[in-house]
Amino acid sequence: MTWSIGEIGALATKAARGSGLDWGLAEEAGYAVKWLHRRELPGVTALCRYLSWRYDGNIMGWPEETGIYGHYCPIAIGAAYGDGAFGDEAKFSRIKTPLLLIPFVAIRVAEKPLEINIGSSRFYLAKDQIGYTNSHTEILSDAGACQISIGKSSLPNITIASVSDLARVPDSAIHCVSILEGFAKNTYAPATDESRLVGAGAGLDDND
Repeated sequence: MTWSIGEIGALATKAARGSGLDWGLAEEAGYAVKWLHRRELPGVTALCRYLSWRYDGNIMGWPEETGIYGHYCPIAIGAAYGDGAFGDEAKFSRIKTPLLLIPFVAIRVAEKPLEINIGSSRFYLAKDQIGYTNSHTEILSDAGACQISIGKSSLPNITIASVSDLARVPDSAIHCVSILEGFAKNTYAPATDESRLVGAGAGLDDND
């Protein structure tokens, strides 16, 4: 089975909520995964890694709440950056699964492009364009320092991602999809006698 952009976005939202994020950040996670897969970047794999790490009991927070050995949440920091909580230029010492930060930085791109350096990877965002260096394996770094700065006036000679609303999640991500489905199940309320009576099924009036 392959997943459409809309399907994987809905699953990502439920999985993020099922891992413990509040609904607001869970919806931001769904947005980030859709944005990445429209550009053929491995959003499902990034979210799978992040939620699995988070669900293991690791602690993240805002910059002022996170110790030197802590990690910043890419979704919380990204949403705040997209909303203008930081200036155009910002630096974070250790972002977990930093690929998930990119879609939120793109929100701020208007007339001036932005450049994001994450370890040895570099992303360049201009209006309706994204360029990046390194392979998907290197892009999917576990964690790293992240610096956002004003970019140059033209795209450098780096890979330009294509954009398509018809993109599908590749079969190679099926294991990560299964993990997200497991997290999503945590959002389903357990059945009770009352829910069985008012929900699907014959309940106590079954005449068969």
